[in-house]
This record gives sequence, structure tokens and C-alpha cells, in this order.
Amino acid sequence: MTPEESRGAAKKRWIEAEDFRATGTAQSLQAAMSKYEDALRLLRSAGRVSEPGEIAHTLNQLASISDALGDRQQAIKYYRQALPLWRAAHDRQSEAATLTRLGRVHNSMGDKQQAQQLFDQARLIVQTASLMRTVGEENRAAAATFNLGKLFEEQGQPQQALQQYQRALAVWREAKDQKGEASALNSLGSLATRAGQFDQAVQFFQQSLPLWRATGDKRGEAVTLSNLGYVAEARGQRQGALDLYLQSLPVWRSTGDNRSVATTLNDIGNIYAGLGQPQQALKFYQDALPLRRLTGDKRGEAGTLGGLAGLYVNSGDLRRAAETFSQALELRRITGDKRGEAVILGNLGFVHQSLGEPKPALDYYQQSLALARTLNDRTRMAGTLASVGEIHSALGDQAKARENLEQSVALWRELKDRPRENSALARLAAVYSALGEKQKALEAYSQSLSNWPLLRPPLPFETNR
Repeated sequence: MTPEESRGAAKKRWIEAEDFRATGTAQSLQAAMSKYEDALRLLRSAGRVSEPGEIAHTLNQLASISDALGDRQQAIKYYRQALPLWRAAHDRQSEAATLTRLGRVHNSMGDKQQAQQLFDQARLIVQTASLMRTVGEENRAAAATFNLGKLFEEQGQPQQALQQYQRALAVWREAKDQKGEASALNSLGSLATRAGQFDQAVQFFQQSLPLWRATGDKRGEAVTLSNLGYVAEARGQRQGALDLYLQSLPVWRSTGDNRSVATTLNDIGNIYAGLGQPQQALKFYQDALPLRRLTGDKRGEAGTLGGLAGLYVNSGDLRRAAETFSQALELRRITGDKRGEAVILGNLGFVHQSLGEPKPALDYYQQSLALARTLNDRTRMAGTLASVGEIHSALGDQAKARENLEQSVALWRELKDRPRENSALARLAAVYSALGEKQKALEAYSQSLSNWPLLRPPLPFETNR
């Protein structure tokens, strides 16, 4: 095969790969990866006939699929191989995009420092590119400005992101670029949502929605409907959120994006669970679960299993709940989601405690506590310490019960959560009494009763969404 023929064959592999990728299943992603690997081999065998950017593009696609399949280390290798090729191709925008994607992978793995360095490199490239534009390149400059806003947002700098989005919005409006305008409005809505400015967020999303529809962009429409649903849910408007998620579901289905369909089904299940309609919730969780597995979305699968387990707890089927939480726990560990792992471990502790099995309950609570300390999650630490203390008390070790409950009370006090502090104090008073420390017991009871009408359980059972 001549170098030209190799290059042509590689481009055919790209098309075949994208066809597989569009299906969105784990199996089709593996098939797409195989096609891209063939394309990479062909491009490299073509020698100088191949452009560096073509090889870099292929490496980026391999990295993206590796990340989607949960192989983050392989994704990092591919992205790093692509970077010098983008530089050789003098494609600064693609270099910045690759640095950003690489930063996201490092960020998802908890390597915040490396992620920050990569984001800073990407931001510098985008800033430089935006300064090099000519007067006739305003629309392209708006895209560079928008990308710069995305980089600021990735780095947790919302004010700088806001300025860039506003600039991009003004240019796109002037140019009558409806897709660009809708993109900027959606990003402004997302910033407002994160800041808790829900009224403003709704205004931005509602402005973007007709623009997506006018341009026939189904994905943009689905994203915006989902965003509006999220805001409604955050405001406690469950019925409104449900209506919006139900609107977004057929739109997501029309895009063929099975991963987002599964996420939306899960969101609807969460809403029905919150509305006290467990049968409806069960239906949507069960619809979501096979799609999570089909697309290889292990993190999402763990969330759906957590939702199902919560339904089983509420129905009293504790054995099935324990089994389902255990499946979710394995997935949280595979994906490296330490925070999610801590939640599930705590839920498993709760289930085994409810089953009257204090020893396995204690083991799960202690594992959850260790992770909470690593994550510096003080709320989880305080609640889990109280649960550990309660288990020690049930096992007859009042000294350990006192130690853990005193730490719990101190943390709730620091967090200024009086109701949970009072609940922990009531438990601590019982322990003091069992130890014969009557004066301390009286003082703890008195403190716990001072706000009695506000008392609630220290850590209500929580589903893992």
C-alpha cells in the first residue's frame, strides 16, 4: 500500500469508528477504538504524507474513548502523545483543547495540582490566540473568548469566566450567530446555577431554549431542558423538575446519546422517589440501569444502584438493599470515587445496624469515617462518629462510645448544626449514665433538651444519587 493509499484508508477508518461510536454502547466504543487504532497505524505507516494534525486527532479520539471506558491512565498517555503533534501542526486551539481535556482527566483522578498546571497552559494559549486576531475574525475571536471562559470555569474562577462569556455573547449576538449565542447563554446559566442565583439562571436558560430549537440543535435543547430541571429541583420544585426532565427525555433519545438518556431516566427516578412514589421511581431506575451498563458508565451505574437500594431500604427489604449497595460499592471503588464510596459505606453501616448486625455495621462505619477524614468531609465525620459511638454502646463498650460521641458533639458544634448536636448529646448522656457519670449525664441531657422542638435524626438515611 502506498503512503497515499494508507492515508486514505486511515480516513475511512475514522468514518467507520464514528459510526460505531455514535451507537454509544461499551461494545461499540471498543469497536470504535479498534478502528482508530487501525487508523493510527496506517497514518504512521504513511510517513511524511500524513499531517501531524491527523495523527493528533486520532490520538485525541483514542484518549476520549479510553476515558469514556474508564481507562484514565491510557487516556492520559494518548493525550500526551497528541500534544507535540498539535504543536508541530501549529494548531494552537487544538493544543489548548487537548491540554484542557488532559486537565479534566487529572482533575477527575484527584490530581488537582497537575490539572491546574494544564489548565493554566491552555488558558495562556487561548489568550494569546485571541490577541492575534484580525478585524475580520471577530466570530472566531468570540469562540476563543468563550473557550477562555470555559477554562476559567474549570479552574473555579467564576468571575473571570463570567466576563469572557459576556464578551462572547455580545459578539455572537452582533453576528446573529444563534448557536454561539445559545452556547454563551447556557454557560452563563450554569455559572448562575452554581452561584445559587436560580432566577437569573432560569432567565439565561429560557433565552437559550428557543435559539437551540430555531437552529434544530437537539442536543443543545436537551441540555437546556435538563438544566432547567436541575434548577427547579434545587429550588425544591419537584413537580416542575419532573415535567422538565420528562420533556428532555424524548429529545435526548432523538440524539442517540444513551448515556444522557440513562442520566435523565435516573433523574426522573430520583424525583419520583422524593415525591413518595416508589413504584414509579423503581420503573425509571430499572430502565436506566441497563443503559448505564450498555454505555459502560460505571459511575452512573453506581448512582442508579444506590437509588434502587434506597427504595429497598424504605420498603423494608434490607437484605436486598445490602446486596445492591455492595454492588454499588464495588463500582465506586473501580472508578476511584472516594466521596461516593464513603456515602455507600455509611449506608451499608445503616442497613446492617437496622438488621441488628452491629459488628459488620461498625466495620462499614469505620471505613466510611476513614474516608471522610481523608476527604475532610466534616459533616460526614460528625454523623459517622455518632453512629460509631452508638454501635460501641450497643456492644457494651461505653468508653469507646463516649470517645466517639464526644468528638461528634464537638464537630456538630463547630459546624453550628444545633439539631444534630442535640441528638448526639442525647446519646452521649445515655452513655455517661451507663458509665455512672450522673452529673455529666444530667448536663448533656439538659443541653440536648434546650432546643428539643428542633431535634431530628443525626444522619437520615441517604440515597446515593
